[in-house]
Amino acid sequence: MRLDRLVRLLGCFVAGSLISSNAFCQGITIPEIYNAYPAKNRVTLFDEEFTNNKNSWYLGIKENVWFQNLQEGTLFFQSYEDVPKEDFKEVFIDQSKDFEIELKIRLDKGIQNKFNGLQWGKSSVENKQFDFFFNGQGQFTIDKFVNGTFTDFVPTKSTKLINNYTYNTLTVRKVGAKYYFFLNQQLVHTMPFEPFFGNGIGFQVAEKSSVQIDYLKVWKLTSDSNVQLPSIEIKNENFTSKSGTIAPGESVKLNFSVLNKSKEDANNIKLIYGLPANVLLLESQTNMQLKAGEQKDIELLFYINKGVELTELTLKMKVEGVQLDGDSVKSFTASLNKPVQIAEVQNVEDYSLYRGSNDPLKGLKASKAIQEVSVGRYFALIIGIDSYTGDWKPLRNAVNDAKAVAEQLSNRYEFQSVRTLYNEQATRTNILKEYEWLMANVRENDNLLIFYSGHGDYNETIQKGFWVPVDATSSSISGLISNTDIQAFLSGIKSKHTFLIADACFSGDIFRGKTLTIPYENSFKYYNQIYSKPSRTALTSGGVEPVMDGGKDGHSVFTYYLLKSLTTNQNQFFDASQLFNDLKIAVVNNSNQTPMFSPIVNTGDEGGQFIFIRKQNQ
Repeated sequence: MRLDRLVRLLGCFVAGSLISSNAFCQGITIPEIYNAYPAKNRVTLFDEEFTNNKNSWYLGIKENVWFQNLQEGTLFFQSYEDVPKEDFKEVFIDQSKDFEIELKIRLDKGIQNKFNGLQWGKSSVENKQFDFFFNGQGQFTIDKFVNGTFTDFVPTKSTKLINNYTYNTLTVRKVGAKYYFFLNQQLVHTMPFEPFFGNGIGFQVAEKSSVQIDYLKVWKLTSDSNVQLPSIEIKNENFTSKSGTIAPGESVKLNFSVLNKSKEDANNIKLIYGLPANVLLLESQTNMQLKAGEQKDIELLFYINKGVELTELTLKMKVEGVQLDGDSVKSFTASLNKPVQIAEVQNVEDYSLYRGSNDPLKGLKASKAIQEVSVGRYFALIIGIDSYTGDWKPLRNAVNDAKAVAEQLSNRYEFQSVRTLYNEQATRTNILKEYEWLMANVRENDNLLIFYSGHGDYNETIQKGFWVPVDATSSSISGLISNTDIQAFLSGIKSKHTFLIADACFSGDIFRGKTLTIPYENSFKYYNQIYSKPSRTALTSGGVEPVMDGGKDGHSVFTYYLLKSLTTNQNQFFDASQLFNDLKIAVVNNSNQTPMFSPIVNTGDEGGQFIFIRKQNQ
């Protein structure tokens, strides 16, 4: 090294130790300093901040295995088993160039000496990857894992850099032929670069532990501040339909071409679609790679619900991983009830919602996708009772819970009819009359939600659970409403989907069958499939056990977290299993009750799910 360069480099190290934000010093980049690459010298390849599920993580719960869910801008990830769990995405990185991978993660709870953290260079077909892990005892390790064997680059090492109670940032930087590892912005290891086993980048949660992940990001690093993402152009857009018009009740195709106008490959293109309310995206392509100058044809299939009053249909598309030529958002617009080219619209094909073959929906007739979707009306029956007498002590929060749920459904979601019974209105006769009204007025394509908040009872002799109406003054079952009666009414109501939510003691008795929870995927194909088959499901505040009346902010613990989930949801479509996933852990951690979610046996459930549709102005 020339003497003048060495002097400048030493000067940069001194300056970097005093002013770490200026690691570009007289033309020399110092990769050992965390802030060596400012934003202008980073090109984003992958950016996940978990504000939504744009990257289609496998959200949901599988009993006794794992749980993964979005929570207030983070990803909550938990392993229930004695083995770690992992999740990852395919991100193409040009390994001949400089890059950086960063994960911000917090250990929530679990086994303190077990490891959580970042995985990269992961093969999707073999058990091979690189790991940068930490644990709750202030230790970290860096290794590679190949078919059951770990090779340590940094054996388990203690450090004061690890935050035991808040987030830790794990950074892997590759510059030239060398790796640089940072733990909370401090350099902890360097080593020669090793090629990837695959394009997988993700994270691991230790056995019987849980973590929260704030973000996962990947950048290309460059010394040229003018480097930009590849540019794409949208061309040849064309709407077609089988009938020759775009109209409510029609399946419609949108075809267009994506051209990579750049001189470099675009390897991490993500297309993000936005649709109006009551328009369902049935088939789409969201991820692709395009070589320099390459053009690819894209086809979207969507369905416009019957009864929609629109004169013009506009679909919007944003992109990530590339620049969109001309604008940040591409709009596709077509007039309704006007002629378009006639085309054969194929029926939606079957598609998989699960990894592997362990499908909990197997046998429930839910594997075949729908051919056509038409979303019917939404009805709700809300019952809340505080004013009990006789053998039944008054409650404090049941009516407040019921009114708050009714308000959420009316103001935030698409419900055309919300019927209520509070306190003295909720007699046995009136409740049964409401069920009769629902049987007479709810049609086969409609959706029904029933919410009950009040006393529940369980008769040990006949092993049945009951709702307690306001006019029941004794524990005699003659004045109660049995779960068997409720099941019979649910069988008689002709709705496409019925979702029963019961915040009452012993409400879990209504299942009397195997508990099933359904993993969730935030994609239109997923919603399309689960809406296509009838469902009769229930979400209860507990099993065959007492549940709490007191809780937070004038609500029971169960309803407090139910309302929180309904309030904070930002997705247009929100299904019953996602609601369960959102509230289950919080209720368990803040009470002595365990919510349950399952199909109601012998009522006509075929594996579908109730879907909340959020109003567009909310």
